[in-house]
Amino acid sequence: MSVFNWYNASIKQKIGGLFVFLLTFLFCVIVFSAYKVNQIEREMRVVAFLDIPLSQLMQQVEFIELEQHLQFEQFQLKNKIDDKPLNPHQQFAFEKQKIKQLLDKAVAMINHSLALKEVILQPEAHQKVATTIENYTQKSDEFENYLENVYQQNQLTEQARLQVETMATELESAEKQIIAQLNKLTSDDAYYTDQHEKDFLFVSSLLGICAIILGLLLTTFIIQIILRRIQRIQSNIETLNSSVEHHELPLELQKKIKTKDELAALEHDIKIVISRLNQEMTSREEVEKQLIILATQDRLTGVFNRHKWEEQIENQINMAARSEYLFALIILDIDHFKQVNDQYGHQIGDKLLKHLATQLQPQIRTMDMLFRIGGEEFAIISPTQDKQQAHQLAERLRMYISELDEVSLPKVTASFGVTCYQADDSSSVIFNRADKALYEAKAQGRNCIVVA
Repeated sequence: MSVFNWYNASIKQKIGGLFVFLLTFLFCVIVFSAYKVNQIEREMRVVAFLDIPLSQLMQQVEFIELEQHLQFEQFQLKNKIDDKPLNPHQQFAFEKQKIKQLLDKAVAMINHSLALKEVILQPEAHQKVATTIENYTQKSDEFENYLENVYQQNQLTEQARLQVETMATELESAEKQIIAQLNKLTSDDAYYTDQHEKDFLFVSSLLGICAIILGLLLTTFIIQIILRRIQRIQSNIETLNSSVEHHELPLELQKKIKTKDELAALEHDIKIVISRLNQEMTSREEVEKQLIILATQDRLTGVFNRHKWEEQIENQINMAARSEYLFALIILDIDHFKQVNDQYGHQIGDKLLKHLATQLQPQIRTMDMLFRIGGEEFAIISPTQDKQQAHQLAERLRMYISELDEVSLPKVTASFGVTCYQADDSSSVIFNRADKALYEAKAQGRNCIVVA
């Protein structure tokens, strides 16, 4: 998801993106923690499996050297008192063999760990310890060879004794140097490991705090976005409600909801809007129906008006022009209607027109359409009728009108002009032809029918 489209992104994309970012951050924290734990574990393995065993080996060497030193002092003292020849089979050779085995084992351990690259901390210092041990071994061999020569001469001169003490002192010093180096190695390893643990704890704590803060910020940000959008929606709903609030709400929606849940309040407001919109749509449909009636029906008589006449005659012409469809047009006019208005008044004239329209509508077929196209002039479109059928319909209507006898209304008659659709007729052509036939009927004395 592009950062530039963040504002317009969906709530699902926003929340998903934020949680992916948070999970990625937490994953990095876990990977870092695993790396540091592995590093500390490797360093501790070096301390546990190399440096500590080396220290233990050198402590054994130190004890053996101390034992040798005591034996040598006892041997010197006994030799001075008893003045006996030297015994070449003393314990020095045996103890020296034990020391050599321990030192060889220590060197082998260091070299093996260095070769496998298991030494993480201070590999140079470990290599230096191995070199120092090898030098110590070499000096120890020289000391052993010198002692062997002294034993072979069966006498211990003052010079030989001094030389033996000097070499023993040097060995002891070399041994102390090895032990000091090992102690320093172990101490440094412990320091580095402890430092790594502190750094790991600090960084892990810092990352954890950052993750918590980041999670809180992201959660707050998401809540703010949702609340802001809810407030905007509620504001728009209030505006919409104010425009349609004249409609009465159902009883269950008239009660104001009491809740701290913003979504529940929004849902209630939306229900109110939907209810009012439904009422508005119902009212609008009723208004549209009324408008359609006003636009298509004559206000006085209730039959189709002139506007509907123009629409339907065009439809009939178009249908007839595309096929062999046939329809008839009948125009009728009330005879001497002006005299009715003059003699009885316009109110009686209007009642007469309304009464005639009401009586004529049941006399025609359902598919036939009755129009008022002038003051006392009516038109009938009769689909699928030829001239003969149309003449029969007109005759039936003429007789029906002449026989109407309403107590409160004067008796009247009507003249009829009848025609049928012909090829290439237009609405004006067919109307003029029927209207001309109507005038011929009037000229013939009225209350008659002329077919054009």
